[in-house]
Amino acid sequence: MITNEVEILLFLIIILAGIFFLSNLENKWIVFVFKSVPPILFCYFIPSFLVSLEIINTKESDLNASLTKSLLPFCIFYFSLGLPLKQLKSIGKPLLLVFLAGSLGVIIGGPISLILSHFFFPESFNSESFKSMATIAGSWIGGTANQMTLNAIFLPLPEEFAKAVTVDVFFGEIWLTLLLFLIPFQKKINQLLSSKTDDLIEIDWNQKNVEKSFTFSNILYILGLGFFIVQMSTFISTYLIQEIELIFGKLVLFSFLNKSFWTFFFCTLTGILLGLSKIKDLYWKGGDVMSTIFLYLIIASVGLKISLEHLFSTPILLFTGFIWISIHGLAIFAVGKYLKAPYHYLAIASQANVGGIASASVIASALSPRLTPLGVILALLGYAMGTYGGYISALLMQIVSVNF
Repeated sequence: MITNEVEILLFLIIILAGIFFLSNLENKWIVFVFKSVPPILFCYFIPSFLVSLEIINTKESDLNASLTKSLLPFCIFYFSLGLPLKQLKSIGKPLLLVFLAGSLGVIIGGPISLILSHFFFPESFNSESFKSMATIAGSWIGGTANQMTLNAIFLPLPEEFAKAVTVDVFFGEIWLTLLLFLIPFQKKINQLLSSKTDDLIEIDWNQKNVEKSFTFSNILYILGLGFFIVQMSTFISTYLIQEIELIFGKLVLFSFLNKSFWTFFFCTLTGILLGLSKIKDLYWKGGDVMSTIFLYLIIASVGLKISLEHLFSTPILLFTGFIWISIHGLAIFAVGKYLKAPYHYLAIASQANVGGIASASVIASALSPRLTPLGVILALLGYAMGTYGGYISALLMQIVSVNF
């Protein structure tokens, strides 16, 4: 039995390496498995399965809390550092407005779907339900990093978070499939939208092709800068919380403006500001890879706290997820119709929200390889917005939960 926190961490690294090794094999059966079940779900549930078999014992440690405190702000900083502000000016207002409409659809879709679920199935929800749903909002505006951030801020029960992850991935994959299915019909859709143009936006994306330089110095600079920002943000957040409570006391509605929230806020802000300088090169020279590795370690450590037996105990969450993703889609298509935007705008903007960088790149490449930079840029913007949009949605859901 593995009980030591360091040994558990090393074991998780081995598990992640095995999952992604298998996912890259070309065996037709393995390809089928990983197309049916995304690798990220294996990252959650294999550690959970090993805990249930008592191969890993987590009673004497809390690896997830340790990694969330130290590595998650690091990830948020580097994802914010990679936000290409200069390129955002090149994508045009219609695409940006469609993207923001999708984000707004997620923000308001959460409380609306919660109201409807409360109305039809009042026994299935309680005053704490919004906490796990907040993580879905973060994921569908930005990505997995935002989901982990909101999990750290709101601290839903592990089994409730497991259900939220399932809803997130299930509807995220269905939505991606639907958008890909509609690509052959985009000319008819454009006629329905009264689209003005089918032109593709060309963007200079040289930064994306920077060679990864995993030298001793580069890795040390990436780690040193990231953890310096984390420590500074933590220090400032601790001081700020003390001053706010001293002046205003504890505000019940905004009780989740806690130390974790402010730490992530300052990491995001610092990343965006430093992204205007040459320091941004560290993101493309390996910061993106390091932060992604850390993010998957956090995901696997969350799996250590998940109990599989509770996973499908509330199938009504599927109803909530369906309503929620439908509101997002309606917002995207309504604003797209108003702006007379082409289908490829709608599809890329939607996946930049719901799917993140990987899915946005998939849908963009399927439409045209020249659109791939758009998917990456909008997904990075989603990373910068996801935590705060998800937080707003969570506050609205909290109000709904209290009133019901």
